Amino acid sequence: MDSQSQREKKDVEAVVFAFFEAGKNKDIPSLPGFHAGSDSFTKFDENPPYTRQNSEQAFVHEQASFSNISDYTYQIDDLRVDVFGVAAVATFYLTYKGMFVNDYSFEGSPVGSRARVTMVLTKTARGWKIAHEHFSRFPDWVSTKGSDDKGPSSRNPS
Repeated sequence: MDSQSQREKKDVEAVVFAFFEAGKNKDIPSLPGFHAGSDSFTKFDENPPYTRQNSEQAFVHEQASFSNISDYTYQIDDLRVDVFGVAAVATFYLTYKGMFVNDYSFEGSPVGSRARVTMVLTKTARGWKIAHEHFSRFPDWVSTKGSDDKGPSSRNPS
């Protein structure tokens, strides 16, 4: 693999991690900047709504999720990036945990999931942007599993 291809893969990996770091750090205003644009972004999520979301709808749900989860941690396992010119596909396993806080009742409940994730990115003048996200929960995963639930290769910058 040539150095250009390696650099492209590293750039895509950086976008994937930066997206989840923005959520972890509650940098909510930066989230739409990861999307390719309102006319060229779609998302299927493991959480409602299960319909295809556009950029604005995804931002509303991402904002609500990241804003209301405290102690958010995530782990990305077995990240694979394939670059095809101006398009890239990143596939990985995502495990996240946190505490969903209801500000109105001052109560919290644990949340977490292990999902299979596909992100399709496109290279733009502003760098790599996410054109499509697809999250699919492992059907047999239980959120009370401990850290021994790691894949073959894991990275957790947290």
